[in-house]
Amino acid sequence: MRVNLTLLARERAARLPLNYNHAVASLIYGTLGNSSTDFAARLHDEGFNLDGRSFKLFTFSRLNIRRSRLAGDHLLLQDPKISFQISSPFGDFIEHFVAGLFASESFNIAGAHFRLTEAETLPAPVFSEQMSFRALSPITESVRDEQDRIRYLAPEDDWSEFIERNLKRKYRALYGTDPAKGKLNWKWDRAYIEKRAEQGHRASVLIDIRGIKIRGWLAPFVVEGSPELIELGYEAGFGSRNSMGFGMVEVA
Repeated sequence: MRVNLTLLARERAARLPLNYNHAVASLIYGTLGNSSTDFAARLHDEGFNLDGRSFKLFTFSRLNIRRSRLAGDHLLLQDPKISFQISSPFGDFIEHFVAGLFASESFNIAGAHFRLTEAETLPAPVFSEQMSFRALSPITESVRDEQDRIRYLAPEDDWSEFIERNLKRKYRALYGTDPAKGKLNWKWDRAYIEKRAEQGHRASVLIDIRGIKIRGWLAPFVVEGSPELIELGYEAGFGSRNSMGFGMVEVA
């Protein structure tokens, strides 16, 4: 399930950092804590564990900022209204988050204070064995190279194995079993990426989260295979680092 939030800045010319992912994640945990401090702490500290890996099983989109101007390493809001989406396949997460929303009088994003003006539950699409999506937040995956350094995947790499393995782990962590069908094939929209490059724009972004730079891709793609895994990717996020605002998509 996913929720679209609309917030209104309480101060004129509110400022947000260019790298706001960690601040938005903190807002989400704080909102959960307003409903249940125990649930928020367990999700943050433990999450859903499988084979030594922990999954938070939620994701969020980039902020939809209507008008702003660049001021150093911050965005100066020229329109006080912002919006973004939050999604999770875990019913308790949505229950606590919505309860926490209405228990909160103010929402703090990196020192900028907002009030909630609207919270809208969005209907889920019908999931099938082939679907086209576009990214609402960067999609990222990485491997270790020969020098044991992290290398972020590019569209030239084969993402299918990585996305499939990641979603199978999330599925087992959430449901305790394997999906009925487990194969996935992933194809980036290379024409879109090449057109962006011709226009002098990259389809990727480099986001700094507390000193760690993470590269993700904002491009359409087609995924084929298990509808169960595709649905989980839609709800929990495709790729890795979902709870830091990576991997959220919508139907293209």
